[in-house]
Amino acid sequence: MMDPKEIFDHQFLTISNESYTVEISFEGGFCEQKTLGHLGSDKVIELNEPTQKTSVLYLKTVYPNQPKKTCTILGIDGGVYLHTANDKDNSYSVKLSDNCLILSLGFTFLCFDLIAQDIIWHIRPDHAEIFEFYDLQDDYLLRGEYAIHRIDKNGNVKWSYGGMDIWVNIDGKSEVIIESDKILLTDFYNNEYVINYEGKTMKDSQSGNRTEKQKSKWWKIW
Repeated sequence: MMDPKEIFDHQFLTISNESYTVEISFEGGFCEQKTLGHLGSDKVIELNEPTQKTSVLYLKTVYPNQPKKTCTILGIDGGVYLHTANDKDNSYSVKLSDNCLILSLGFTFLCFDLIAQDIIWHIRPDHAEIFEFYDLQDDYLLRGEYAIHRIDKNGNVKWSYGGMDIWVNIDGKSEVIIESDKILLTDFYNNEYVINYEGKTMKDSQSGNRTEKQKSKWWKIW
């Protein structure tokens, strides 16, 4: 059986629409066998200063009746899990939107133009890592470790919302559920929040009677 670490060290995802097929390869900074950084590509972009601990993303874009283009993005910091929305899961770390690839990469949220083969915008909206994003009207709702962020298509943060604890739930509950007129949120200690699309609290069920386990800092539980 493959070590889960090896699965995340080397990830592959193919995503397509009517105009493009993009083959995405990811290589973690801590993996022992590194190959992506040595592949020849049409363009190389340094997101941050590359080190032995930063990760690499390799993009191969296939166009109808045109030569393929390749781009390597170096200097990715933070954890990455490549996935796109499907019938069971409506969250993304990768989304193909018209001519752009929207990516949640460790600490960075970015938009990559498939025609120009360049990053249009990139932001680091959270104090820690970001995990996934959702469609919210004409914007994106991004789940970071410390805050939930609503971000428009130009990379501007409209609002951010923080809870009592981080937005990681170890009991398997969905941290983010988007309904027709509200957003349901669950944090690390199962505190539940209901907010509207403007990021305002509609309901907050934080309990004042937390257990001793809950009173401990989340990073000291293990």
